[in-house]
Amino acid sequence: MVQRSLIPVLSLYLLPGLLLLSLGLTTTRAEKATPSAPVRVGTVKGGHVHPALCRAANGDLLAVYNEDGGGGKELLLSRSTDGGVTWSTSRSIPVIKDCSIYPGSLTTLRSGEIVLHWSCYRIDGKRRWRVPQFCTSRDHGVTWSPVTEIPLEDYTNYTCLRHPILELDSNHWVCPFYDRTVIYDRTSNSVTPFGDGRNHGMVSLIRTATGTLISGAPQSEAPVPVGKPGQMVYGLRSTDQGQSWQALHNLPYFGVAGYDLNVLKSDDVVLTSILYGVGRDDEWAYELTLSHDEGKSWDTVNSVIIYNPGRPIKGRGWPRTVQIDDQTLGTLFYDLDPKQPDGPGVFFVRTPLSALKSDKH
Repeated sequence: MVQRSLIPVLSLYLLPGLLLLSLGLTTTRAEKATPSAPVRVGTVKGGHVHPALCRAANGDLLAVYNEDGGGGKELLLSRSTDGGVTWSTSRSIPVIKDCSIYPGSLTTLRSGEIVLHWSCYRIDGKRRWRVPQFCTSRDHGVTWSPVTEIPLEDYTNYTCLRHPILELDSNHWVCPFYDRTVIYDRTSNSVTPFGDGRNHGMVSLIRTATGTLISGAPQSEAPVPVGKPGQMVYGLRSTDQGQSWQALHNLPYFGVAGYDLNVLKSDDVVLTSILYGVGRDDEWAYELTLSHDEGKSWDTVNSVIIYNPGRPIKGRGWPRTVQIDDQTLGTLFYDLDPKQPDGPGVFFVRTPLSALKSDKH
């Protein structure tokens, strides 16, 4: 009796199945490494919609935006409890009253408390200025504290911010207003200069796990409200709490809406940037890029375009990104194109982190 090896026989039957399984896994990986289609968070009218985004300590995602910008009377909040797949019907934040609103930002503090910032337009004859205000939530954005006004002696029409505050500790926050960069002391309700006193402008300010600070400032000194523009630096980096800064020279074109910076759980930094048309200021797409060395360099080879409608994006978009979980990023933006299905809106895109990482990382 001749004994035949089972391996060739089994291979005959198993190989096609293994090939199909391998193909299926490859396809699944490819699908997972692709940004999702945009999900509509809410429908808006126009103007300074300027959405803000944060991840609450309980994992909920909060989106706050102005339905009708340029002095809206209310900020609307929408919530997602499933990582941005679906969103609740937006509701007005009731504590904001008697305010012509310029939207600001959302920040989740280390304690889990959430800080919502905005500014109120003020007019007295020919004089125009904005007054920054905030409220906080200790229950993941369900209820909000009474409004606090940040006291300044010389408000200007540029006293506003669009990026999360930088938490130095629970009572001291760096506020990157357009016309000044200051530390707000919560205990005394007062402000002091930040670092070396320079104005970074209305930009992202983040701190890495090692304490390094990264500023999204395109210039060494922002000429707001008046002054001479500083030299172009395309990002700044500090290792001494902002007392001195080194130019990065590696962030992209700033444009009007700038870019967004966030530190991830892995200690990588994610840059959310805008791609512009050649020879024009229109926004055409949004892109995510990682830095694995605290902003010294950017892995542009593995950048991922997360939104490209094939036409100019109307309304400046102001994209904001957060980390949803260990595997996923989420980006919020708005698009005012009236011809898109259901018209102007605020949208959310989920992006697998694996889409931005090479085998090396």
